[in-house]
Amino acid sequence: YDLGEDDEQREQRPPLHSVAEMAERLRSLPQFAGIRIATLTGRDDDETKSQIMADFEAGVTPILVATTVIEVGVDVAQASCMVIFDADRYGLSQLHQLRGRVGRGGTESGAFLISRAPEGSDAAKRLDVIAGTLDGAEIAQADLEFRGAGDVLGDAQSGGKSGLKLLRVVKDVKIIEEARAEAAKLVAEDPTLQGYAQLAGAVLDFTRGNETFLTSN
Repeated sequence: YDLGEDDEQREQRPPLHSVAEMAERLRSLPQFAGIRIATLTGRDDDETKSQIMADFEAGVTPILVATTVIEVGVDVAQASCMVIFDADRYGLSQLHQLRGRVGRGGTESGAFLISRAPEGSDAAKRLDVIAGTLDGAEIAQADLEFRGAGDVLGDAQSGGKSGLKLLRVVKDVKIIEEARAEAAKLVAEDPTLQGYAQLAGAVLDFTRGNETFLTSN
């Protein structure tokens, strides 16, 4: 998840917590003496993943330390507590998905987001959003506003300044998505745009920075 930071900002940020580190820290705590703790990452093979999740669901392993590999497809009804370290490194929609892994059985549950983001920073403001609502649509809208146009376009602009010169990414998100789908279909059928001479010319002009002839209503 790209937060739109420059290289200097990235270098100043503390390193991410690792699964191995967190599991070791938990095992060293007297509160968890004698309690099985498992780890799960995307590097584990399918058989290992299945066994780990089966033990977790059965309560054989009450504590699971995992990467975001558990973001979707995990339905353990009795799971009631989740702690997300480095929460400021994730998008709002992803955090919402992650915390949805607990409380699925109707039991009282809680998700704790741990962050080292400075107070008042954009990262801290994102976490304020996720802490303030459970409405998925509201969270998705806020996520889009924070991230910018890049994720809508599917390019590397996410988090940076919008490359859209004619549309407002939040207000016009539906038309942007429709246009992207139509463009993909058109290019698949006619990759060189031989049947669309005017469009090919417009694209060429736009890529050369001469987009002043384009207008927006």
